Amino acid sequence: MLKKIIITSACIIAIIFIITCSASITNSTYSLEEDIGDGSFIDPNGSAAEPIIVDQGIISEFIKKHNGVYYSKYEDGSLDMRYIIDGDKIYNGYGTEVIATTKTLSGNKLQIYIKGKTSSVVSGYDMNDEMYTFNFATNRNIYLFANAIFHKETYSLQKGYDDKMGEPIPELQTEAGNYYYYDYDDTKKYYILISTTGQIYIDEHLNVTYSSASFQNKLLTLKYNKVGGTTRKQELHFYNERLIFGNTWINNQLQYEALKRYDSFSPYIGVYKSSDGTTTLTVKAEKVELITDGLGIRDTYTPVMVVNTLTIYKYSSRTPTKEYKIVFSDDKTKASYTKPNNGGTIYLIRQ
Repeated sequence: MLKKIIITSACIIAIIFIITCSASITNSTYSLEEDIGDGSFIDPNGSAAEPIIVDQGIISEFIKKHNGVYYSKYEDGSLDMRYIIDGDKIYNGYGTEVIATTKTLSGNKLQIYIKGKTSSVVSGYDMNDEMYTFNFATNRNIYLFANAIFHKETYSLQKGYDDKMGEPIPELQTEAGNYYYYDYDDTKKYYILISTTGQIYIDEHLNVTYSSASFQNKLLTLKYNKVGGTTRKQELHFYNERLIFGNTWINNQLQYEALKRYDSFSPYIGVYKSSDGTTTLTVKAEKVELITDGLGIRDTYTPVMVVNTLTIYKYSSRTPTKEYKIVFSDDKTKASYTKPNNGGTIYLIRQ
């Protein structure tokens, strides 16, 4: 099964350094469509078209209105569980709660900031700050933007950063510095350097053939062409000694990830077992586990709930997709489980 790479902060960083990150996109010609929204940074102390809310109680109530399970859909039609919203909690597709350092809300645009660790635990990536922008659309889906964040250190020349981006901008002198993130091995990788004269320097491996830069109200806009004809536009926000990715366009197309909403698991929380003990279904708010013939705890699969029917998809690049279908009773005390390929039906009782 072919899958696109999910937009994450690490993937946005990869875009910068030549690696291509595929995402759902919209033809926008540098315009922002109302329902999709945008990924621009929300300054908690700034102003916007919609009031900026930092009250966590109000934000919690907003999140509760958008309970559901959100999936990416790939070119082959397969689904990948990306986020679960249950109550006022947000979980990633692995069932781990997203613990935000801060949340900021403006209209239907929720921005989550996660501060990096002071030292690496598994890899240097742990020390990177993260930010994600959730735009909750009228169609109940989410349009997700990943906002990579770069730390700042004093400006100094770096090997391989001789290529200039546009002309010097005197107003940028106040933002002079080297902007970097931590790689997996704890080393610093630089995105851009801004000299004390306001000149922007970039990695020579970007293979840029033309570039321009502009700066206004703490927003840096970069436009450039790459070898091969690809055009890019990036909006970067300066805030609190950080450089934050806003919107990115590739060949005039705004980059985002579209997430489709399905129903929550939480109404059916519990453990359901067959009378012979060979099949066990465990439903939690943030994850679903099915243990039965041909499916175990080490298998990868995608559970999808529609009203009272739970379908578990087991995808494979070598064999056809298998569907494990469970229909819950109205009182949620039992369920009928139909095996893949009409392999028969057994009944599960809630314990």
